[in-house]
Amino acid sequence: MKAKGKVKSGNGKVRTSGFPLSLFPSPIYTSPLGIGLVGLGRWGANYLKTLQALPECRLVACADADAAVRARATRDTGIPVRKTVDELLSDPEVAAVVVATPDGTHFRLAAAALNAGRDVLVEKPMSLAASEAESLVSLAESGRRVFAVGHTAVYATDIESLRAELAALQPSAALHAAAERTSSGPSAARQSPVVTRHSSLLYDLCPHDIALAVLLFGAPAAARAQATGSAVEYEVRFTIGTLLSGRAEWRKPPHVRRFQVAGKGRTAQGATCPVSRASESEVRQTPLGRQCLDFIDCCHTRRQPLSNGRLGLAVAHCLAALSESSAARGRWVSIGEEAQLPDAKRFLEDSGLRRSAFGVRT
Repeated sequence: MKAKGKVKSGNGKVRTSGFPLSLFPSPIYTSPLGIGLVGLGRWGANYLKTLQALPECRLVACADADAAVRARATRDTGIPVRKTVDELLSDPEVAAVVVATPDGTHFRLAAAALNAGRDVLVEKPMSLAASEAESLVSLAESGRRVFAVGHTAVYATDIESLRAELAALQPSAALHAAAERTSSGPSAARQSPVVTRHSSLLYDLCPHDIALAVLLFGAPAAARAQATGSAVEYEVRFTIGTLLSGRAEWRKPPHVRRFQVAGKGRTAQGATCPVSRASESEVRQTPLGRQCLDFIDCCHTRRQPLSNGRLGLAVAHCLAALSESSAARGRWVSIGEEAQLPDAKRFLEDSGLRRSAFGVRT
């Protein structure tokens, strides 16, 4: 199933920017993209607000397993809210699907949408198992579908300046990255009566900074982690030699979002994601708004987004290695060649989708 509507650039040329920070003012779509949203919980509600504010898309239908949530959303939005993903996928107006459900359901729901011929944006982590992440990427590529993973950190407005500063460092510079991320964590008030399974701290907070590091440094080679109660400290070594040292913790506010890279006596730094919530008028400039706009744009142009399935797969393999290391008291765990992505081509010709390496656009 193809997305409805055609796209052209405002200046008549194909847009090939290296990073989606222009807020997408140029493309002009003849019709908005029909989107179905699965999951209306805490983060799903943010997607609901964001998608409703973007004229580039039309929220055709939603789905949620919680009857109370369905009733409230129907009353507040007037948008049809289904009980199951199958009901949502039966609507031919749904050209693309956003999955914002609890982590343990990501694989099943994203696979259902891909098998139904829809383009998919699935929240991070794309799956709690690396083997399932591999299956999702395989499904998307064999079905020629646009596939995005919700790593909002790579869409922060200051990441482009961070990339520029890194480019100014000497090629031989030994880089070291440090990341810190804290959150209040899942509370009883946030738990759904239908699905109460939550992922661990490692899978909840660490994917953001790991995804950003993969985008900046390429293929991961090995990882290790040690968890102590509500905190986890981890390291990821990349094939180019860069080391990411990270810390994630569930704790009370104020919260920290920090990502810093140093090399040859010089430091480049960027906050990976703002902590405060944006108003509806500012949706287009939030990381989540930028992520949704990139996904919508790619559904029209048949390209892979910045935070694509291949980047998500590399993150999934990092998380698997970190989990194994944590269980083994912090020993280094190597990451296999399945996380190495040789093809950097991003444009999808008529023959179908092509793999892209860690979201880097050509």
